[in-house]
Amino acid sequence: MRPREAAGAAGIGVVAASEHIGRPRSHRALPALSARLVVSLGPPMDIRYGGHARSTQAVIAGMMRPGVATPSLTLRPSQPIVYVELSPVAAQRLVGVPLSEVDAGGVDADALLPWVSRLSEELADHPASQREALMRLRLLEKLERVEGTAQRCGSRDAFEALKIIEVGGGQVSVEELARRVHLSPRRLRQVMRSELGIGPKFASRVARLAAAVRRVGDGADSWTRIAAESAYHDQSHLVHDFRDLMCTTPTAWLAEEGRNLQGRRHPAP
Repeated sequence: MRPREAAGAAGIGVVAASEHIGRPRSHRALPALSARLVVSLGPPMDIRYGGHARSTQAVIAGMMRPGVATPSLTLRPSQPIVYVELSPVAAQRLVGVPLSEVDAGGVDADALLPWVSRLSEELADHPASQREALMRLRLLEKLERVEGTAQRCGSRDAFEALKIIEVGGGQVSVEELARRVHLSPRRLRQVMRSELGIGPKFASRVARLAAAVRRVGDGADSWTRIAAESAYHDQSHLVHDFRDLMCTTPTAWLAEEGRNLQGRRHPAP
């Protein structure tokens, strides 16, 4: 199996090495049912989450929490960054604690991943073109070393439910979800909150908004269509979730991040 395929099978998703050019600007994380590892190879990163700001060299971030919008990162010139998307299973294996203890604002990576500092130095010593492959390789090696780590039954049930929610775009009912993982709805809520820090309804909201954002990237022609295809009651319902989960509106978000959708048609109001 090729390294990229092996990494994907182990739960290592998107790996991106980048360096911002231009004036400093704020970048808001997208809603997701995945974890993230973000490492700065230059000065510490400035992160805002839940009304608080902090600086850190590397952060491991987990699930969003109800009532708190996605975190934002200040992008600065001369600050190379390597970003990794991790499946919840891979993230928990790496950090060794339940993801209920790691929210979307994240934890300084050194506290849970003591090898991150050495990895940052190694990445900085390599050309930018080689950093993505190197990060993927090193994370795969770390995951292979914890291959035999036992997983609690509750974790398996929570991760299975989360996967169903994600694949279904947040459109699977709690009752159907519980049936598929062979738990009662009450037990499912307990297991997910204990292992992930969130329940199935909130996870479904995150998955639904994430699906709507993906449709923008796929070139959907209007917000009305995006709302309908993402199972929102109407466009105002979509706007409400943008405000609640991302602290912005669809049009404001598009104005901020539209540069990343080059060549794609932007949805009409």
